[in-house]
Amino acid sequence: MQRSADPSDSRPLAADLLEQIVYGRNLRGDTLGEQLGSGPTLLVFLRHFG
Repeated sequence: MQRSADPSDSRPLAADLLEQIVYGRNLRGDTLGEQLGSGPTLLVFLRHFG
């Protein structure tokens, strides 16, 4: 299934996802929501197979 590149097709993430704790270097907060901020943000999910 191919997703539309139309920005009006975007949907906000669920609140429980935004409250998930994230780990890493040079982060500006503790949760995913704090990392993304309040403005529009492109979020890319990468999956490692190894």
